Amino acid sequence: MSDVTDAAAKFVRQIVAGNTDAAHEILSDRLAADIAASDLLTHFAALSEDMGGVTGVGQPMVILEDWPEKSEEDRAIVYVPLEGDEFSEAITVTVSAQNGDLRISSIEWGRP
Repeated sequence: MSDVTDAAAKFVRQIVAGNTDAAHEILSDRLAADIAASDLLTHFAALSEDMGGVTGVGQPMVILEDWPEKSEEDRAIVYVPLEGDEFSEAITVTVSAQNGDLRISSIEWGRP
């Protein structure tokens, strides 16, 4: 599962670094059509502001490998903690296979 957590961590680190175009390239085709790169920054900025700023990215954790709505392409749901000065938050993503690559097919901003 390290490839799945690596994909999730790469996506979140790109957003934290402000590289939303690079983060957008990691999205599945379906999700990329629904959300612009600039929207990633908007969602992240709101989350970051609520937590008093992001100081780091924690260790990603697979939280589900099987769930009722899981598609054939889905591999896992991964929780990626964000560290902050005031408190922590997280970005939870679904990692799916697409054309031989691992992509982010859904995003949940904030702790579940």
